[in-house]
Amino acid sequence: MLRLAGWWWIGVSALHALGGIILYYPQWQEIAQAGWFNVVAPDPFTPIFSRETAFWFILLSPFIYLVGELCLWAYRQKLTLPSSVGIILLITMSIGVFLIPISGFWLGFPPSMMMLYSSKISQHQNS
Repeated sequence: MLRLAGWWWIGVSALHALGGIILYYPQWQEIAQAGWFNVVAPDPFTPIFSRETAFWFILLSPFIYLVGELCLWAYRQKLTLPSSVGIILLITMSIGVFLIPISGFWLGFPPSMMMLYSSKISQHQNS
C-alpha cells in the first residue's frame, strides 16, 4: 500500500508541475522576458500576484515528489511511516478541498489514506 501511495504522490507531482507550466504559461513568459532574477516579486509592496501564484504552484511540486519518494524509501527499507504523516497530509488535503473544492487537492486523499492505513496495519501487527 505504501508503494502505491508513493507512486501516486510522484504522479500527482508530475501533474502538478505540468499543470503549473501549462496553466501559468503566460506568467512564465513574463518572468523569462523580465530576466528571471528578482522578477517574481521585485517590490514586495506592489506584488505581482499572477507571477507569485505561478511560482508557488511550481515550487510545491518537488515537495509533493519528496513525499512520494519518502513512501517508496520506507517501503524499500521495510519501514513504517508514523501515523502522523498520513494524518497531517489528510488534514491538509481536507483544508485544501474545503477552501478550493474545484482543485487537485482531491488527488491527495487516496495516497494519504493509503499511508495512514499502512501505518495502522503495521502498528496492529507489531502489537
